[in-house]
Amino acid sequence: MITMNLNLISVLLITAFVAPATGQMNTTQTGADYYFGLGTYFYNIDDYNDSLQAYNEVIQINPQDADAWNNMGIDLGLLGRPVDALNAFYKAATINSSYAEPWYNMGVIFDSQGAYENAVQAYDRATIINPSYEKAWYNKDRDQDIIGIPHTSLYLELTNGNNGEGE
Repeated sequence: MITMNLNLISVLLITAFVAPATGQMNTTQTGADYYFGLGTYFYNIDDYNDSLQAYNEVIQINPQDADAWNNMGIDLGLLGRPVDALNAFYKAATINSSYAEPWYNMGVIFDSQGAYENAVQAYDRATIINPSYEKAWYNKDRDQDIIGIPHTSLYLELTNGNNGEGE
């Protein structure tokens, strides 16, 4: 269960008094939203263990929550568990095939492990899903430089102002 601290107690007290008065927290999804909010809160104060536990609660309520899987992967990566992080990102990408962020995050994990070829593939997937994903284009181009792959980046064309239409 989530470790109690003063900040969490404050959140729980507010929820206990405000939610019933407003009629919120009556559905399963609202419960998932509550834990998602806790996960975000803990992440923002660099408490990745409690954040991870909160996202796990979301997934217990809604196993198809791609955002929770993605955020869980971020926490796992920050906690030094790259294989578990990759699995969480892959689960998020499997749940929502149009979600570029998990592919980008897989690239970040591969980068941290020095697996630049895999990182390029992950960033490439992110840019296929979202062609305007600048961070993914940048990281892909950087990694291609590291491993000596020539650039064929549409991002370079787009950022040079010709929008891929040639000169």
